[in-house]
Amino acid sequence: MDKSLPKTNITESYRVIQITDSHLFADESMALVGMNCQEGLEDVIELVKEHEEAIDCILCTGDIAQDASQAAYNRFAAQINTLDAPQLWIPGNHDIIASMEQALSNKKEALEKTLRLGNWGIIMLNSCVEGHIYGMLSEQELEHLRTELEVMQSEGLYVLVAIHHNPVPVNAEWLQNHSLQNTDGFFDIIDGYQNIRAVVFGHIHQDFKISRNKVLMLGAPSTSIQFHPEHDYFSLDKENPGYRWLSLHGDGTVGTGVRRVVGKKYKLDLSSKGY
Repeated sequence: MDKSLPKTNITESYRVIQITDSHLFADESMALVGMNCQEGLEDVIELVKEHEEAIDCILCTGDIAQDASQAAYNRFAAQINTLDAPQLWIPGNHDIIASMEQALSNKKEALEKTLRLGNWGIIMLNSCVEGHIYGMLSEQELEHLRTELEVMQSEGLYVLVAIHHNPVPVNAEWLQNHSLQNTDGFFDIIDGYQNIRAVVFGHIHQDFKISRNKVLMLGAPSTSIQFHPEHDYFSLDKENPGYRWLSLHGDGTVGTGVRRVVGKKYKLDLSSKGY
């Protein structure tokens, strides 16, 4: 039997929700380029509750806090906990890992690097480089990816990988220097396994979907501000905050889409050149 392709159990399906780039402050009234990020997160959480009946896992893919305050992480954790579902966190370039860990002191399983859901496996990667906006996977993280893929392949699992920084270009020149820098090392590993079905990431604050070598590359809207797609310079989009949903099916197929807050207009400083 070819162990590179998982066994099929078409009766299984798992619902995964991606929450990303909340950029919270210690002070709930603080705004990021005009937008109250706490308000955006609360609205997205309510949106999830409205549309998602049963969640198997929540992926929190980084940039939780804008000001690195413990209060911001604690409040984010409290908000996510209201969804009453297993969760996995990875840091973004704005995050402080020690503060994340403190916020999860009573839920340390959220810091696990892998999760198994039936015949699916999820691998979490830390792409952050202290003091820098861009992303890089350390040798330790690359080895973690390689090892877990080998194990999951031997177990006959389909695989979803989660990372903060985008590993593929998103047609926005200003984001290129901020993306994952050692993509060759990442894809050298990814391309060696046939059971990987999707890579999800945050960082780009927009809906994004392409297929690369039959593997979905999926970006997600932020729960805070949105970046205008396909702009060569920093530009805010008027799209509302939202989340990505994924249905991981037992036959290895992936259903996915994004949902955004509707019927509401958020304050934005559209003249901003960055933050």
